Amino acid sequence: MIEAMSSVFSFISGKYESNPHWDHWPFGPGYGDFWASATKMLFVAAILGIIVIFLRVLFGPNGKFRDHDLDREAAEMREKALAQLEEDLKSGKISELDYKFKKKRILY
Repeated sequence: MIEAMSSVFSFISGKYESNPHWDHWPFGPGYGDFWASATKMLFVAAILGIIVIFLRVLFGPNGKFRDHDLDREAAEMREKALAQLEEDLKSGKISELDYKFKKKRILY
């Protein structure tokens, strides 16, 4: 029984060891056909995407580990920039169109 199981295991491992498309997968040199290389790139992109989403959830807006002082400072800077923009519009340094574009850039 043990010999049968070990022979099945060695048969399966022998099949995978002889296939050059799966050597060093997914970080190999990229040899093989198009689909093997494409799946390697998609796998790496998926892993990086998961990491980015994970960090965005933890440190993004309303994140668990986000520093709330940074949000407060950003709001203060935004208010100060808007006040300066209002003054520039009233004094005639910028046009109404520039005012709209700059205000939109500050708020978003």
